[in-house]
This record gives sequence, structure tokens and C-alpha cells, in this order.
Amino acid sequence: MATLPRITVITPCRNGGGTIAEAVESIRAQRYPNLQHIVQDACSTDGTLAVLQRYPEITVISEPDEGSHDAMNRGLARASGEIIGFLNVDDLYPPGVLESVGRLFADDPTLDVVIGGAVMFEDDGSGRRRVLSQWSHGRGMWLPELAFGVPGINGWFFRRTVFDRIGTFDNSYSFSADRRSLILIALAGLNARLLGSPGIHYRRHAGSRTLNREMANLRPITQEHVRMALELAQRSDAGPAQRRVLLAWHAFEGAKLFVREIASGHGRDAFVVLLALFRRHPRWPLRLLHGVTLRHVVGKLDAHMPHATIS
Repeated sequence: MATLPRITVITPCRNGGGTIAEAVESIRAQRYPNLQHIVQDACSTDGTLAVLQRYPEITVISEPDEGSHDAMNRGLARASGEIIGFLNVDDLYPPGVLESVGRLFADDPTLDVVIGGAVMFEDDGSGRRRVLSQWSHGRGMWLPELAFGVPGINGWFFRRTVFDRIGTFDNSYSFSADRRSLILIALAGLNARLLGSPGIHYRRHAGSRTLNREMANLRPITQEHVRMALELAQRSDAGPAQRRVLLAWHAFEGAKLFVREIASGHGRDAFVVLLALFRRHPRWPLRLLHGVTLRHVVGKLDAHMPHATIS
């Protein structure tokens, strides 16, 4: 195992005292021989830092930041590893995943990205753990899945040079900067390989910004997706076929936003959304039909996966 590349795991953190010990232990259990773990903490006040004092091998940086993606960028600037992974304070690495990832990168110096699947779970009131859903990214860097699916960046691992090529996370996207980075990797045509197993166990809980039972942030997330789809479609490195997918995604997310504005009682905002869609392209409903088709195809991929378990 001495030939395995150095891996840096970056954990953005703010008041994660209730779960961070389990996240850290899932990394320690890997027994990976060449590892750097950076916890980029946003001045937690709930005892997180006291928990982290039990782990002297972790590099803990506690300073104000502008959100999780800004914390990830700060971690990248401090990373010494050739390979980068991201683990949230409430998530877990499956047993043996870092060695599997390290061996794939060691065996292929041209490899840029290793794509692991994801399993989402939650703990019930009695402490039992149950799987809610899973996704495999079985088609690799397939643009429709990155746009219409659930691209779990925490199950992916990146050669450090990837971020030299695509840039760091765009903090103007508070919820979706990680999705944008994955799409940029696809547009750049970087060399990716499937891990063939889950790279992450996501925990759903009430405090999660994105994966919570109430899905409380759907409206701002959809607003970001509408803006992002149009931005990416206008990039010079998006080919004609990629641009069609991105514009179909824009129409799909625009229609979702229209419905959500109506459901929230924001009739005027809904009218503005609809007007903007028609101004962008008078025949946008045709793009919407394409988007609905792609979303259906992506949904069927996850529906046919075998059921996962997690202890």
C-alpha cells in the first residue's frame, strides 16, 4: 500500500457536533496509509471543536466562511494530497472505499475522476438505520444524469489537477455549486472511471440544507438550476449536443419553478418566470418535452438498481 497516492479529505463544517465523530471514525476505519483530513470549520459554537480535539491527526481550521462551497475552496487551497475527496460532517465513507479509490488512481496516471455511487439513509427514533434511496452514476460522466439526476459529489474523488482546469466552486450558487463543477468536468471531457460501488453514505436529517425530509429549500435550489442551466449552455466549451441537453434542463427547471411559485402563492413571480422562458425561446415547450423525456430516462436508471443495505 506504500505506492498509493496521498488523499486529502475536506470536510466543510458548521455546528456538526452531533455527527462529526461518526464521520471522522468512518475515515479512520479506512486505515488509509497516506491521508490528510482537513476540517474547515465556520467557527462552530456547539461543541464541534471539542469533539475534534480528540483527533490530533486532523487539520482543523476554524474561521468565518461564506458557506460550504467557500469552505471547500479554502480546504482545496490547503490540500497536500494528489487526490481530493469531500465528506460532510453528517455523512459516512463505506468501508474500504479510500483504498479502492487510491488503487484506481495509482494504476492509471491519466485518470482524473473516480465516480462512486451513493446511498441515502436516515436514522429513526430508536437508532435503527434504513436506506431511503440510492444512485449509481452507472453511465459515468453522462450529462443528462448530472443535470436531471442527483450527482452526489461526496461519492466522487478527483485528481487535484481537475480544479486547476475547471476552477474552484462558484460561491454565487449557494446550493448547487458542486453540481456546476461536475457538469464542467463533463464539458471538459476529463478521464473518469466508475468505482463500481457506493462512494458515500448520505444521511438525511432535518438539519440538512438539501437532503431533508421537508425539502424546505426546493424553491431557491430550482432558481439556481434555472440560472445555472442557461449559464452553462452559453459556454463556448459546450458542444451542440451538450447545449441541447442544458437548454432542455433549463426549460424543465423553469417549468418546475413556475409551478412552485404558483404553489407558494407567488403569482406575479410565476408570471415573470413564464415570460422569461418565452422570451428566451418562444418554442421552449418543445425543449420542455425533451427535458421531461431525459428526466424519465434518468429516473429509470435508479429505479432498476439493486437494493442497498447499510449498518
